[in-house]
Amino acid sequence: MRDLSLHILDLIENSIRAGASIISISVSQDPARDLMEISVEDNGRGLSVPTDVATDPFYTTKEGKRVGLGLSLLREAAERAGGKLTTGKSELGGAAVVATMRLSHLDRSPLGDLAATISSIVCTRPELDLRCRLLNGKRERVVRVSDESRRLGAGERCGLTLARIVAERIREGIAGMGFVE
Repeated sequence: MRDLSLHILDLIENSIRAGASIISISVSQDPARDLMEISVEDNGRGLSVPTDVATDPFYTTKEGKRVGLGLSLLREAAERAGGKLTTGKSELGGAAVVATMRLSHLDRSPLGDLAATISSIVCTRPELDLRCRLLNGKRERVVRVSDESRRLGAGERCGLTLARIVAERIREGIAGMGFVE
């Protein structure tokens, strides 16, 4: 996958398959420490295997599949940029996946269109409690789908309208915080 946002999409889809109703995405950039961190946590069933097993391309929990490339590709992208990938238990009760990498590394994949990635999920699954937290240094922006939904009138809460608003809020946050692409 070329863009990190596509890895995030894969992690969100894994969370949904694991029965999650709450998914928290965090993208943090710390230029002073030359660090980028991507975290996806959920309240689903969680991972029952250690990171080295979960990131093995020949390990999968999906029925009918023989390979599970998502986590192994994200691990490779993180390591290529001087970082690592870890998995564990989320404070939400499910899985936590954290990828760290050097922000300025020549081989770091671009973030991609995070707003489009998140809004594509919101469009088809507006009932999910998706939370997107953006951090750059000491600046923070949090976009919660449930908050944006409450601001809409009852007739406006369709997935498409909500998805557009969420995408706009995320784009504003990325642009306003000076995220490095």
